[in-house]
Amino acid sequence: MTATCRRAVLGLLLLAGVASAQPPAADFERALEDFRATLEKLVEADTTNPPGNEARAVAIVAARLAAEGIPHEVTEFAPGRQNVVARLAGDGSEKPLLLLAHLDVVGAEGQPWTSPPHRVTERDGFLVGRGVSDDLGMALVELESVILLRRSAAKLRRDVILALTGDEESGGAGIRWLLEHRPETVAAELALNEGGGVRLDERGQVRSVELQAAEKTYQDFALVARGSTGHSSVPLADNAIYRLARALERLGRHSFPVRLLPVTREYFRARAAVESGALADALRAAASSPAAIAAPALEVLEANPRLAATLRTTCVATTLGGGTRVNALPAEARANVNCRILPDENPADVARELARAIADPGLAIEPLESFGFGPPSALDGQGPRAVREVAAAAWPGAPVVPLLALGATDSRFLRARGIAAYGLNPIAMTESEARRAHGIDERIPLASLRPAIEFFHGLVLALAGAR
Repeated sequence: MTATCRRAVLGLLLLAGVASAQPPAADFERALEDFRATLEKLVEADTTNPPGNEARAVAIVAARLAAEGIPHEVTEFAPGRQNVVARLAGDGSEKPLLLLAHLDVVGAEGQPWTSPPHRVTERDGFLVGRGVSDDLGMALVELESVILLRRSAAKLRRDVILALTGDEESGGAGIRWLLEHRPETVAAELALNEGGGVRLDERGQVRSVELQAAEKTYQDFALVARGSTGHSSVPLADNAIYRLARALERLGRHSFPVRLLPVTREYFRARAAVESGALADALRAAASSPAAIAAPALEVLEANPRLAATLRTTCVATTLGGGTRVNALPAEARANVNCRILPDENPADVARELARAIADPGLAIEPLESFGFGPPSALDGQGPRAVREVAAAAWPGAPVVPLLALGATDSRFLRARGIAAYGLNPIAMTESEARRAHGIDERIPLASLRPAIEFFHGLVLALAGAR
C-alpha cells in the first residue's frame, strides 16, 4: 500500500471515529411509538380521582425510566398514591428546569362515551380515552423528552427534573407532599406544566400558542341560612330556605369589578391579531385602554363568557341543600359558592364583597378549605423568550399568547415557592377539542403528537441545553 493510500485510509478511519463519537440524533419516530404504547398502558391503569391509585401509573413510568438508566425516586403520599421524580444532571451553571404533569384523571362514570373511557381507541384521526389530554398526554411528552435527552447524551447547563404527581384533580396533594417533605427534589428556577396549549383553527392549522403565566385562585364559600323549626302546617317568616334563596338571587345579580391585569392585556393584544371583525376591534381597544375599558368594547367582550371571566373575579352557586323532612320547617339551608379570584386579590376581601352583595348580616359566609394560590409568573425573561423562539421555528406566524387560566393547576404551588411556572401543553388541538377534557370522548389528534414531541424537546434544549 502506498503512502498516499495509507493516508487516505487513515483519514477515513479518523472520520469514522469522529462520526461514531458524535451523540446520536433524537429519534422522534421511536419516541412517538413509545408514546403511543405507554399512553395505552396509562389510560388502562385507570387513575380516576377519587381514589386516584396513581401507584399503578407510577409503576409504568418507573419501569421505562429504569430501562433507560435514568435516576428516579418514587414516593408515597397516601396509600396507593405515589409520585415519581426523575433527574438528568447538568453542569450546574444554572438552576434546574422542572417538567411537571399529573397522573390522576377525572371520573367518567355516568358519561355516555362512545367507546370505553379507560381504553385508548383510535378513531377518525384521534386517540380517544380518559386523560389523553388532561394530563397523561403531556406527562408522556415530558417523559419522552427526558428519555431523548438521555439517549442522545445531551449536554445540559442545568438539571432537568421530571415530576409526575398525583391528586391534581382534587387539590394537588402529590405536589404539596413533595414541596413539604422533599422540596429539594423539585426545587427549580423554571417549570413547564399544563394550563396553556397550542391552538388549532378549524382547518387544522396552528393559530396561536397559549402560554399560561397566571391562574385564578380557587376558593369555595358555604352560605348558611338558619331559621326556626316546627311543623310545616304553621309557616314562619324566617324560613331558612327562603332566606337563602333571596341571598342567592342577589348574588346572581352581582358582578365583581372589571380589572385588566397585565397578563390579560397582553392576551387581548395577541389574540386580536388572529381574530377579525368586532371581536378583534374590542380586544384591541381593551388592550390599549389606559384605564377603564370603553363600554362598546366591554359589551362585545362580555358577550363571550370565557373572555368575560378573565376580566373579573367570579362567584357562582354550585350546590344547594336544606331541610330534613317534607313536613318540617328547615333548621338550616346552605349553598356552596365557588369563586375564581383574580390572582392579585385576597380571598378574605372577596368574602367581604360577597357579604355586601348578599346584604343579610344574619346569613353566614364560611370559607371552606383553601386550595392555595400563587402570584403570576413574569411575562418576559428566559422562559417566555424560549417559548417564543422555538414556537416561531415550529409554527411561523403563530403568536405566543400570554394566558390567565380560569381553572386551577399545580403551578400555583410552585409560584408560591418562587418558581416561575408556565403552562403549555404542546399537543395541538382546537378549542372544541380542548373542551372535551373532563367530558365525553376526550381525545387528542394523532397528527399533533410527533410535532408536540419535537417542539417540546426543542424547548427543553433551549432552556436547559449547554450553550
